Amino acid sequence: MAKRNSFGILAWLALFIFMLTACSGQSEPSGVFDPENQREYGVGGIYLGQNIKEAMDIIKPSKADFMDMVSRESYTVDRMAKGEGEAVMGMLLLDRTQLLVKVRKGELSSIMLGGVAKEDAARFKTYRGLAMYDSGEQLKKLYGEGSGEKEVVYEGSKYTANFGLEDNQVVWFRFDSK
Repeated sequence: MAKRNSFGILAWLALFIFMLTACSGQSEPSGVFDPENQREYGVGGIYLGQNIKEAMDIIKPSKADFMDMVSRESYTVDRMAKGEGEAVMGMLLLDRTQLLVKVRKGELSSIMLGGVAKEDAARFKTYRGLAMYDSGEQLKKLYGEGSGEKEVVYEGSKYTANFGLEDNQVVWFRFDSK
């Protein structure tokens, strides 16, 4: 009977450890930039291809306005989440920082960020942990070698990441679907 209880406890412990390691690995990026992983193209927990409703629930802007780029029609998050809108631009206000997004058929297709106050820089980290005003060396360490000098570009088959450097600091970035 004692062997059976010991075996049960060991089985539960093994299952717990397996689940803990599996769950912890989902939120951390791999050691090398993966240009085909859509989560690599995001900031503050939101990423390209994500449903706009889910993204808004994560980023919680203090204000958000969405407008179709052609018809100038206003859109709500709920309408976009249902797949409405072919080319909708959104301006999200996160305290005093503006984050621009483009939504196509309910999913984020572009994320743009610049003009962040230095004291707010750590709030806007990419999936790999790059913050606004990090150095060009930190960019290279986290993302590898990109093309360009003042505008460093990383490309996958479906997505592109652009980072703007000024005085060897990241001062803006943009993630786009192709």
